[in-house]
Amino acid sequence: MKKTLLRKETTLITLPLTSALIGTAIAAVYYMLTMQPIVTINGAPVRFVLGSDAPTGSSLGTNATYAKLALKAYPNATLIYDQPLNVSNTDGSGHQFRLRHVSITPASGSASVGNFTFINFVVKDKTGVYQASMNYTTSGNSWSITPSETSYMSLPASTQWIIYIETKAKAGAWNNIAANIQIAIDVQ
Repeated sequence: MKKTLLRKETTLITLPLTSALIGTAIAAVYYMLTMQPIVTINGAPVRFVLGSDAPTGSSLGTNATYAKLALKAYPNATLIYDQPLNVSNTDGSGHQFRLRHVSITPASGSASVGNFTFINFVVKDKTGVYQASMNYTTSGNSWSITPSETSYMSLPASTQWIIYIETKAKAGAWNNIAANIQIAIDVQ
């Protein structure tokens, strides 16, 4: 008799637990979230503008979110571009932005790298005050990039800031050696 009662009690306890487990498993199968995003195309509020000192051959891409600069470096002489490129905030509110290194060729280890001394990018506000810089320097056949990304800077509404650039090649550098640098402008 004790065995029969124990079996009934066990069955009575097991049955509700099994039902709850099955109910939970079935509910998980039918549980669903729905998302319906709407994506509207707008022009980027922070974009490039060629500056008053943009070298011949420089250009902006579609919507001014890409800039190609045709810079030069002279052997044993610093070449200064006072205002080759501007970062413009066309929005009615401020935005944060930073410079971030993406790539450079020729890569470190190539004999071509040793032809350069430095290529420096300096961000200045609209009054010409230094805000940040990203410097590409060489030691032997290796590049050093300091820093690899700048801190975020606050670009006020309806304002243009300058990207000032300095270049220099080593004395006796070979002609027609090119450094292709890609720098991202991250905007928040």
